[in-house]
Amino acid sequence: MSGATIRTLTIIGLGLALAACSTGPSGVRITNGGTSATTDKPVEPIHNLSANEIRTAISGKTFQYTRSDGNGFITYNADGTFSYQDDAKGGGTGTWSANGSQFCESFGKGAAQDCGDFKNTGDAYFAAKSRLVEMKV
Repeated sequence: MSGATIRTLTIIGLGLALAACSTGPSGVRITNGGTSATTDKPVEPIHNLSANEIRTAISGKTFQYTRSDGNGFITYNADGTFSYQDDAKGGGTGTWSANGSQFCESFGKGAAQDCGDFKNTGDAYFAAKSRLVEMKV
């Protein structure tokens, strides 16, 4: 076989291999018992929650939180208090409140209050300076 023939066959073979790769599913698939572990839940636009929506979203629930100054787990109580367990600093308590679309929380007695919009991104909440992901049992 000549060099030109080998090159032509190589190019055809590569083309067929690429064509085979471009059909069917691509990427990583995660399965759970033979079914897709991902949801087909429609994407929600990011929006600010009202005070009533904030209370409904967090009261009596536990979240994993991420902040610039730490991360851990936090449980919000309906009475405006919370308890938390920070991965590095240990546990404690604090207070929270909602007014309009503003959410405020204070980690510990006498600590400064952090306030900001409370947003829902569909898979997490952004509350003042915290990112919250609900822990589901």
